[in-house]
Amino acid sequence: MGRLTFGFKARAVLAFFLFNFAVSIALSVTAYRVLYSNMFEEIRGRAKAVAELGSYLLDRPALERLVRMMSPGLTGKQVGEAEQSADFKLISGQLNKIRDSQGGLIRYAYILRPLGNGRAGYVADADTLSDLKKASGGQAGIREISRFNSVVDTSRYPVFSRAVGEKRVEVERHFYYDDVFKVRSVSAYLPILDETTNTVLAVLCLDIVDRNVREALTESRNSSMIIIGVSLFFSLIISVILGNIFSKGIRALDNVVKRYAERDFSARCNIKSGDEIGRLAFSLNTMAQTIQDYAGRLESLLSAYSRFVPKKFLQFLKKESIVDVQLGDQIQREMTILFADIRSFTELSESMTPRENFNFINNYLRRVGPTIRHHSGFIDKYIGDGIMALFPGEPDDAVMASIDMLKAVEEYNKHRRSAGYQPIRIGVGIHCGLLMLGTIGEDERMDGSVISDAVNLCSRLEGLTKIYKVSIITSRETLDKLRGRDKYHIRFLDNVQVKGKKVAASIYEIYDMDPPEVVEKKDQTRARLEGGIRLYFERRLTEALEVFVSVQQEHPEDTLVQMYIERCRRYIEQGLPEEWNGSEAVMTK
Repeated sequence: MGRLTFGFKARAVLAFFLFNFAVSIALSVTAYRVLYSNMFEEIRGRAKAVAELGSYLLDRPALERLVRMMSPGLTGKQVGEAEQSADFKLISGQLNKIRDSQGGLIRYAYILRPLGNGRAGYVADADTLSDLKKASGGQAGIREISRFNSVVDTSRYPVFSRAVGEKRVEVERHFYYDDVFKVRSVSAYLPILDETTNTVLAVLCLDIVDRNVREALTESRNSSMIIIGVSLFFSLIISVILGNIFSKGIRALDNVVKRYAERDFSARCNIKSGDEIGRLAFSLNTMAQTIQDYAGRLESLLSAYSRFVPKKFLQFLKKESIVDVQLGDQIQREMTILFADIRSFTELSESMTPRENFNFINNYLRRVGPTIRHHSGFIDKYIGDGIMALFPGEPDDAVMASIDMLKAVEEYNKHRRSAGYQPIRIGVGIHCGLLMLGTIGEDERMDGSVISDAVNLCSRLEGLTKIYKVSIITSRETLDKLRGRDKYHIRFLDNVQVKGKKVAASIYEIYDMDPPEVVEKKDQTRARLEGGIRLYFERRLTEALEVFVSVQQEHPEDTLVQMYIERCRRYIEQGLPEEWNGSEAVMTK
């Protein structure tokens, strides 16, 4: 799916609408936060005031007696007795009054005695007696009972520790969530001092729930949503009106530019206003006329460039066009290389004028070039009458292209014979290997080129077609990578050490385009011929000679057989060099 796009009108409407939406949201959020902050501060102040007033309701002597009863060694029975004492009931009842003084605001009222080291002990609780009664009756819903003298971990409540340390009332600054009672609350801590020693006797603790805050905030949020909705509705109407006004000229310009994108440079803007849109329309019309004048010339120029630089060459360098190519751009990859050359071209050219030479070469290339492109290859360069082509896909592409090139030459020769001209023959070398494809030269002149030892070897293989008098020679590396090797007519030729190479290369002939009777003879004698070649490489020259002679009797026109017969007779007569391994050194290009 394509990316969703918006026109100028839609963007203008959307921008104004989003601006109003953002402002409304920002104001609502700000108001919400201010309201929340003010209400929270009010809750904190009320909690502090209730704690201070509540401390005066507590019976100080009864509280002191309860505190003195607390001890780590109290048994369960002693704890129960303390909770049934008159002092405990008195303090618990007073805590209930403190809690009830604020209706549903105070969830929990209790007194703790600081023990140090982040611990405190429960002294009294507003709900302990009623919770114990419910628990003894087997009623459900009792989640937690704070027993007298039980130890509480207060290290998680730094505000509690600060209240004890500074001996003043402190209120937490954030609501926290109670996992047991599933409510959010904030706690106030008021130290109760021993009037004799001025030490903290106990701490009155109040848990204030956020119910009132939530109710107020919910009402505020609902009102804000109504205001935002009304504001956005009117903003949308105004945005559409303004969008139509502002975008009328832009839409007209856009329609003309779209026609330019379709290469219709005859379109013109008819806006007559004197504002910026009108001046832009005039400039656009002038630009269109200039573009129209140069468009044809530019297209012709780019088309001409594409004939000099293969499109696939640019694709491999990942360039959109020739203007993007820089000196030194390069890529390394494996490809199949093909060299093709006209046999005895020098003799042919000597009998022709320069114009005839060019016409002849162009007529020949016009026939063989398309066969290379048809098989997914591209011509890297022309070397006089020769061709160097690259095949980035399978090596089979190069083999099929070479066979079709020979077919094209065969068809071309029919026209040459009918016109009274001498027919031509070509030789083709094919090799597969790693190469560097890129640009070489200098700032003022550069060219696309291929640098590789594989290219040099392929050029030598094409030259060997003259020596072995065959049409197509390929390397062992290429044969090993063919997917359809069995559908070609292939036979082994020789191990050859070409000029510039220290290691001998195994070369093979592809003879699919030989005359049918020759193909048949080569197929019939191929196994015996290759058997004789193995004997030859094993230095069993006399046995190899017998095989070659028998093959020659069956196929006397086979020049390869005659070549091996001559070698065998020469080495039998002169003797084999000690370091001889069967490979032939060919120093010609």
